[in-house]
Amino acid sequence: MAIPQQVTCSAKSHSYPYFPRPHISIGFGISDEEMEAVKNRRNHVSKALLNRLADIYVKKVPVVSVLVSGGGLRAAIASLGVLSELSHVGLLDVVTYIAGVSGSTWCMSSLYNKSDGWKDLKKAESEFRRRLQDPRDFSVALKKLIEAAERDDYSLTDFWSYAIVDYLTNELLESHLSRVREESRMGTVPYPIFATIDHDVKFCGTNAWFEFTPDWAGYSTLGSSTLGAYVHTTYCGSECEGGKLINEKPERDFSYLRGLCGSALADMNTNLTTIWDNIWKFISCSDTQEKMPINVPEGVMKAIKEQLFNLISSFVIDGHCSGDSLKNLQHIMTGNKHFSDAATLTEQMMKQLHVASPDQWIQFILEILIIILQLFLDKERKAFLNFFRKTIDCLLKWKWGTTNSILYKYGKAATSFPTDQKYVSLMDSVLATHSAYPLVLPPMRNSDIILSFDFSEGDPFETIKATAKYCKAHHIPFPSVDDHKLDQEAKAPSDFYIFEEWNAPVVMYFPLFNKVNCGSEEGIKGRNEIYKTINLGRYSDKEVCELLDLSKANVRKNKDRILEKIHEVAGLPHGI
Repeated sequence: MAIPQQVTCSAKSHSYPYFPRPHISIGFGISDEEMEAVKNRRNHVSKALLNRLADIYVKKVPVVSVLVSGGGLRAAIASLGVLSELSHVGLLDVVTYIAGVSGSTWCMSSLYNKSDGWKDLKKAESEFRRRLQDPRDFSVALKKLIEAAERDDYSLTDFWSYAIVDYLTNELLESHLSRVREESRMGTVPYPIFATIDHDVKFCGTNAWFEFTPDWAGYSTLGSSTLGAYVHTTYCGSECEGGKLINEKPERDFSYLRGLCGSALADMNTNLTTIWDNIWKFISCSDTQEKMPINVPEGVMKAIKEQLFNLISSFVIDGHCSGDSLKNLQHIMTGNKHFSDAATLTEQMMKQLHVASPDQWIQFILEILIIILQLFLDKERKAFLNFFRKTIDCLLKWKWGTTNSILYKYGKAATSFPTDQKYVSLMDSVLATHSAYPLVLPPMRNSDIILSFDFSEGDPFETIKATAKYCKAHHIPFPSVDDHKLDQEAKAPSDFYIFEEWNAPVVMYFPLFNKVNCGSEEGIKGRNEIYKTINLGRYSDKEVCELLDLSKANVRKNKDRILEKIHEVAGLPHGI
């Protein structure tokens, strides 16, 4: 593989002897540390081709990249099935990169969280199945949220990480991506790439990719004229200014990373409702209150919560508060001695209905929520009140993925990325695309073969069609795609497609639900109905097992085709 050499705009070296140096690196291609990891992985792949796939004559060691797409918990389960089956048929050892987005990163983070996570994927399946059926412990998630709320960059991503993703996977991951550095450097595991986007930065109409690897995190090189900008993964989230570290903060754990990568499961309304419902679950859990200081009829409290949610929802979605919600809220609370202060504040809000600024509305809503919440909480729960206030503030401002910018005051001459923002908003990359194709293509990583497993809802070919257009516009080698033909097959796709063209990577594409493993178009519709992305509940063990089997079938039934293509790229064609 021809790996692009790095061109650095920093006076400092991009590599380090042992301890990472907290400077910003600007350049093309991949880091020296990743080059070393790829080189060592190449040796591992070469041995696997010779020892486990002995009939292949290795003339060139191909770079095989696995892409696992978004799709919520469905994608997490299907990713595990795919990786487990690749391991079972002897193909995982020939994979150099694994790049994941959204729900698939939940599986990746679980495997990379443990030093032996990749040794026995059958065991990983059993553990995953068991966890999904275990009851949830709210107190653990609440503790992590209260800790996270102490950070200056707390956002709804923190809440989503520890309240929603923790609930869906029932797994708290306290290890860090940088911990994988030594394993990946030795080449004993595929090199991981966790993909997000900067929601506020676009190039040629495309969101800027922000990737996380064991060595470096930052804006990816996506074209011959676009420099990447990176900081060592250990320091991503710390405060940087002028290209230097000025305030080191602890590295965020895998639990936060998978929330950062996988928070776009639904539309704004669904996410609002989900967050609101979970906030009140935390308020009601035994760790929050030792006793109920006041006694309010359940129907009254339910009505108050409903009107408060309507108030927040109207502000977030429409930009102003609902007058009807304010009137209803005042009506419910008037005459109840416990809510007299809240009712007075509501009356003041109604007088300001048409003249208050957005900041004033945020302050009003925060105040009324705190007044009501304090009626139900033990007075000593100050840390919880801080968490609650910050979460509601983020909810009203719809604040996600807040991260200290690595390029703050760096200097515009060195990079095309904004340097005047103290914070950036990193988001789930499915808002841009369901698979991280650009991160494994030239000029980044020059994959020879891409095994793309698509677990997304809707048009199963949407991502590959969009990628082909993107690559054409940016002059990146990619095989041609016949949109018309794919549109005709979208409702009942096959389990395997191959896209190849001279001087471009070979793309082998596998839709999750297809006419081979589901039997028919009706069978596909039925599976899509069961395994929805916007399913914020749990699957039964039977459903989990079926999904694992369906994803494995796509590998098992096409392993010979994968081997044939590896054989073709790696050496001389003598039959398999």
